[in-house]
Amino acid sequence: MKHVTFASFFLILMVGLSPIQAQHSKDTLSDFILTPKELQEDFRFLKRILTETHPGLYRYSSNEKMDRKMDSLSALLNKPMTFYDFHLLLADLIASIRCAHTYLTPTKNLESYYVNHLKTFPFMIFFIEGKYFVTVNGTNNPSIEPGNELVTINGQAVLDIRAKMKKYLWADGYNEIFKNKAMNEVMFPLFYYLLIERPEVFNLVCKDNNGNKISLSVRAQPLKETLKNFRRNRVNKQILSVAGKRNKLDQKKGWRLDIRKEEAVGVMRITGFGGGENETEARLKMRIFLDGCMKQLSDAKIKDLILDLRYNGGGWDIQGVELFTYLIKEPMRCYRRLHSITDSTEFLKFSDLPPADRRKTKQELKREPDGTFSVQEEFSEQLKVQQPKSNRFKGNVYLLANGGSASTTGEFIAYTKSAHLATIIGEETGSAYEGGNGGTFLHFDLPHSKISVGTPLLFYENEVTPPSQKGRGTLPDFIVPNTMNDILKGYDTQLQFTLNLIKQSRAN
Repeated sequence: MKHVTFASFFLILMVGLSPIQAQHSKDTLSDFILTPKELQEDFRFLKRILTETHPGLYRYSSNEKMDRKMDSLSALLNKPMTFYDFHLLLADLIASIRCAHTYLTPTKNLESYYVNHLKTFPFMIFFIEGKYFVTVNGTNNPSIEPGNELVTINGQAVLDIRAKMKKYLWADGYNEIFKNKAMNEVMFPLFYYLLIERPEVFNLVCKDNNGNKISLSVRAQPLKETLKNFRRNRVNKQILSVAGKRNKLDQKKGWRLDIRKEEAVGVMRITGFGGGENETEARLKMRIFLDGCMKQLSDAKIKDLILDLRYNGGGWDIQGVELFTYLIKEPMRCYRRLHSITDSTEFLKFSDLPPADRRKTKQELKREPDGTFSVQEEFSEQLKVQQPKSNRFKGNVYLLANGGSASTTGEFIAYTKSAHLATIIGEETGSAYEGGNGGTFLHFDLPHSKISVGTPLLFYENEVTPPSQKGRGTLPDFIVPNTMNDILKGYDTQLQFTLNLIKQSRAN
């Protein structure tokens, strides 16, 4: 199973969901000072795990370059350092690996930390059309409305702040859109707190819809207060109405098929690849869902299917594989190879593998001449040649994707595009087209700082044609950006473009 850090957390806190009940207390990490000895021991511990277990440590950087990076950072640990300065230093290292599944958070329980201990920026903002716009005002001051442009925070241009943040955020390869999505909405206040500064007051400059400048000062506040003000502040009424309906539907029915009778089009929405205690259960769950969908599509004589995978952050790889079998016409592979750089390590005690599976790693991995260890096909359903389903969809498939389509979802879109099975509409995906790192993970805390780290154990190679540019996501056949005006009105630009495309195709 693969995951994207923050994906499920983001959905919990999105506009329109139930308010979080919490008791706020001081952020004690802000007073935490680590000694040089503690800093060096934490750094050595992390470095050892990375060099001994991370399959993609040198995927985008040479050994020499990455070793120089680690040596240069280690040399800075010769004097006492605040917790957040150390966190920033390690974030720099993690980001340089260029792996979306290698992450670092201040504590193990990120949600509780954010909700219960931090006072943060009280607005939700969204980067679009080259600017940052306010989407929800989390204060009781109505002078800033959704759709107003945010220009500066505490004297810094918000675009400069965004550039600074990017340096410390993790993503596959050279994928920028995944980082862009991570700096939107509920995650912007958290990343600002962790990566930029932790002020008590924010002095803001904004522009209204007519370009008039608005200056105001607002206090940092707990997230629970921000969420409460979403509904209290009258300026949010329209955006909450628009976003609330969509979010509640995605939360209630994350897997669904709508038959649009007027257009004779099916729209299948899959918000995440999840459910089931193991791969067998997960695959069966997806099969049951898709069998029901295929019957509905067949009964309604639908020839055009829109598959909506926007903001699907991933989950079970095998569910993406199962979905693929309902589109293919002939036997095909999804993955070329999965490999590790070790078949035995003391650090497996930190892995999410059950003890019984840990004992089978040597049996399931085959040593290669280059010293790596390939997962043998007989032990991996996703590595096997996949057979088309007899009830597969035989019409035209249109796939909606964006930068939030990542991990398993990004892989599915990559091998689906490579096989020419769908027309892809929207944005570049948030995963590397050729594959990332994931599968099985280590989760551990550093000895002294207790900074929480997650790292993958498997290197993924998708069964795809060679990429035009290494480290980029899957590029759509039709790039269709949203506009801020469309977001405020709840107009689905990409879906409407696709419906028009289908109409034009039928006319021809």
